[in-house]
Amino acid sequence: MKVHFLGIGGSGASAAAAIAQAQGFEITGCDLEPHNEFTTQFKSSQFLKGHSASHMSSGKLDLLTVTPAIFSLDPQNPELLQAKKMGIPILTWQQFVGKYLVKDKFVIAVCGTHGKTTTTAMIAQILEDSGLDPTVLLGAIYPKWKANYRAGKPKYFVIEADEFNDNFLSLYPEITVVTNIEMDHPEYFKDFEAYKESFKKFLAQTREKIVANLSDLVVSEILTVHPKGVNTNLDYSKKPIDFKLKIPGQFNRLNAQAALQVGLLLKIDPQTIKKSLSKYEGVGRRFEYIGSYHGAKVYSDFGHHPSEIEKTMQAAREKFPDQRIILIYEPHMFSRTKVLFNDFVRVFKSLPVDKIIITDIYPSREVDTGLITSKQLADTVGRDTLVYHSKDQLLPMLKLHVQSGEIIFFMGAGDIDKMAREFIQIN
Repeated sequence: MKVHFLGIGGSGASAAAAIAQAQGFEITGCDLEPHNEFTTQFKSSQFLKGHSASHMSSGKLDLLTVTPAIFSLDPQNPELLQAKKMGIPILTWQQFVGKYLVKDKFVIAVCGTHGKTTTTAMIAQILEDSGLDPTVLLGAIYPKWKANYRAGKPKYFVIEADEFNDNFLSLYPEITVVTNIEMDHPEYFKDFEAYKESFKKFLAQTREKIVANLSDLVVSEILTVHPKGVNTNLDYSKKPIDFKLKIPGQFNRLNAQAALQVGLLLKIDPQTIKKSLSKYEGVGRRFEYIGSYHGAKVYSDFGHHPSEIEKTMQAAREKFPDQRIILIYEPHMFSRTKVLFNDFVRVFKSLPVDKIIITDIYPSREVDTGLITSKQLADTVGRDTLVYHSKDQLLPMLKLHVQSGEIIFFMGAGDIDKMAREFIQIN
């Protein structure tokens, strides 16, 4: 099959395209900027820049895969309209994965509001270290692979299962891990009940075993009414690990507990599992050390939900108990900032850091309606050590004030990572 990926530069779509190529599909793709850290495995000749109806005519296409946001944000996309006109089947890339890539595989899916990427990567490393040679689809770069995917043997497929747009409903896993459930993606889910209902549907699609964090009250509530009953559930929260991890934080210890239980379900030797988890060093944009600036250590982190900010900064303080920690946070999406405003305020009031800088909201899929700003958030927190700085002020200000020995965290899911990497290049 010849498959064209509209939006191939995305963290998930690029991994799906790469795995499809490894499975024998003929792949082309387009994006506004198709060349990035996620697409290095493709040849330049496979890419088309921008969006044009002519892309649908470049050789006979069997399928167009798209990012799900296109239907609401860009319904007049010329490639989308041309594919419909030509009768080319259209699937989201997640539907494509569910229909084609995981067919006849033993699927291990990791869902939850937080911790999906890390837990997926931990499970993948366990399977890789035990010789099971898994195929893996991640939403971040795994340093060992220098990629956000791994193409392995046919049997095992480990995947990060995303709830946005009900994307994970394309999967029917043998084993599902559920880490935690908190309200998120208000741009898609009308309320928390709708969000929970999506998880209920997905968990009901699990074929064999649910490995769950039942210390999370919402997870426990959902699984209480799960149609398959508690016999299918394994509570990893009550099985603490008895070895040290290289990455800090209680949340990462919980992620490791989940991964360990999956390994045991697959009958992998416990010592192999423990050794694998003990050497795990993390994935891109998750507590990632990216370099230094005049003696200050600089980290980049993808966290963009109040709980993620809270847990990550607690882990930072655990790792650096006596050093000055500065958090630079870029809120992600107007709807998330507005709906979770009170949670952001609560978290920022008590974060165990020395200074917080909040910069402008990254719009992502949204348009600024003027209903919420980062300045409002900063003013409402009312903490002396928290300030607002616009993005154009940010790096010049940091250049003047950052001192040797400080720990600097750039956090958010938008442009903030680019700014962090630009910062460490400044002389």
